[in-house]
Amino acid sequence: MQLTPRQLECLTRIAAGETSAEIAAALGLSKRTVDHYVTHACARLGVRNRAQAVAKAIRSRLIPGRTS
Repeated sequence: MQLTPRQLECLTRIAAGETSAEIAAALGLSKRTVDHYVTHACARLGVRNRAQAVAKAIRSRLIPGRTS
């Protein structure tokens, strides 16, 4: 399961509690583009939603988990 750098960045920011709109503003993208990255990350990870995608990415050590 290979994710693109943008997909990983979006999932990392979602794990930190950011919304698609906040991620879009921070990265200079549209909200729709962020949602596109997340949707495709979900498909590649074989999950149904962003929460499952974040959980699987953390378990797979693709993104860091929260340390607080």
